[in-house]
Amino acid sequence: MALVRSAPAAALSRTFKILSDFDGVWTDQANEAAAVRRFAIDELSRICEVPRERAADEYAAFVEHVTATPHEHGWAPDGRISAYVDEDPLCESSAVCRWLAIADDPRAVRIRAALAEAGFAEVVAFSEHLFHGGVAVFRTEHPPWIVPDARAMLDALHERGAEVVVVSNSASDKLVAFFAAAGIDASEDEGHELRVRGSAGKWKLGGHDTISVAGRSIFVDRPLYRTLVADEAPDLIIGDVFSLDLAMPHVMRTAGHAGAPRLLALRRHPHTPSWVLERRADGAIDAVVDRVGDLAAMIDRWRR
Repeated sequence: MALVRSAPAAALSRTFKILSDFDGVWTDQANEAAAVRRFAIDELSRICEVPRERAADEYAAFVEHVTATPHEHGWAPDGRISAYVDEDPLCESSAVCRWLAIADDPRAVRIRAALAEAGFAEVVAFSEHLFHGGVAVFRTEHPPWIVPDARAMLDALHERGAEVVVVSNSASDKLVAFFAAAGIDASEDEGHELRVRGSAGKWKLGGHDTISVAGRSIFVDRPLYRTLVADEAPDLIIGDVFSLDLAMPHVMRTAGHAGAPRLLALRRHPHTPSWVLERRADGAIDAVVDRVGDLAAMIDRWRR
């Protein structure tokens, strides 16, 4: 882990603000994504009136298709890819549904007809149903849901004078509940162990401005997220999905925006794609960490 920027002397006495993503930083998504996949198979079996084994085989084939060409598939709420399927396993069901919505494959045609008959006006509505339903299943199976050493890592950051603000596409009440299950007092309000800002809309795209990273085109006009970052004016942003969490702040910093972060850190997972890790997204990422607690060492270096 290398730190490429040092703090000005005048900044050493003030609080170090960390703007942190939630899913994938304070959680490991593998179990959550597996729950979404099981729920998707169950729902396809129910709605299409086919045996679960057949639904499972078809869904596996769909996943294989979208992951074979990940640069063409991902989470695309408005039709444009907001995050690629290989960046986050939680994008898997969204990528599959996006393909189902447009594919000429007879299986996709059959599923679209069954979804319409079941009351889903668009496949994107089914995609949202799968994600939220799968997450609800996960929450009944895997308390306390966040990484087991969350308490110790947060304490280590606080000991170094860090203010932690968790920013997520998920609703604030989900974040509060997840942290509470780990014994951490979180709230949208000041005066708690950490502050949360849910429903951040990192996925919501504005115009068509893009940057290119290792041949991937990434949309960087994300007005809701940009406003939030400017409002918080953090020293550091950490996330695990480059397209959602770090690409737009990187552009803000490059442009010299007053609210841009000084530092960008990526939490690495086994699934983190090589196009992000190699050359650290063409130099956009300052540090790669394996756990959010590793930021304590970054703060120590920054303060020296």
